Amino acid sequence: MKKNFVRLNLVLFIMLMAVFMLASCNGGQSASQGSEDGVKLPPGTTEEMVSQTTGSGGALAAQPQPETPKQTSSSTSSGPGSAADLAGVHFTIVKATRPNSNADVISGGQREVPGDYLEVELSVGNVWDDLIDLSEYSFRIWSPGIAADQYEDYYGPAGAFGTYVSESMISAVLLDYSNLKPAAYKLKVGETVDQIFLFFDLNPKNVARNQTVTKEGTNLVIHKQHGHDAGEEAEINLAGYAD
Repeated sequence: MKKNFVRLNLVLFIMLMAVFMLASCNGGQSASQGSEDGVKLPPGTTEEMVSQTTGSGGALAAQPQPETPKQTSSSTSSGPGSAADLAGVHFTIVKATRPNSNADVISGGQREVPGDYLEVELSVGNVWDDLIDLSEYSFRIWSPGIAADQYEDYYGPAGAFGTYVSESMISAVLLDYSNLKPAAYKLKVGETVDQIFLFFDLNPKNVARNQTVTKEGTNLVIHKQHGHDAGEEAEINLAGYAD
């Protein structure tokens, strides 16, 4: 009987020691998973690894913040002589008229068509420190009264006087008054070119005036399509320009 009692005490003692040792090991493991400032890290992860994968330089809780989108557009004051700078080029609107036919953009043998058009004359100067290629720029107008999805029916996918960009935005080709050809020029530093223009059809399915398009509600949008600063834009409102 005495031997059984001794054995029972020995078994209990061994069990208590095992519980004590297990608790000590778990406590050490929890401490090893925390950083010096008390922030817990995933098992098998060190603060150096966290710094390399998150760029935080510290604990995992300091997740990298999403990059703030850069400003992609700038608006200028409206009215005659309004201008905007974009990617090294100074754009000035000389005039913005609303002719009732396409006579200004046709040459011999082409058909004159009545309608509602917008003609925007520009002066463009290179204010950068290198050559400027105007073919890298896209010239557009935005107005809530423009139904951009109607243009392909009349002008096709490569229409010079209105190509779909978005719901209320169309693009056109920058033209030279002297020959009515695209003004895809390279400008030297300090050079300014005049007598270039844009011609938009404001009502591609009708010869009547598009009453939903107003100068005050229309912006010229110049978009840098290629090269340095691609994606940047500048806008000029057409309010104040006489027809």
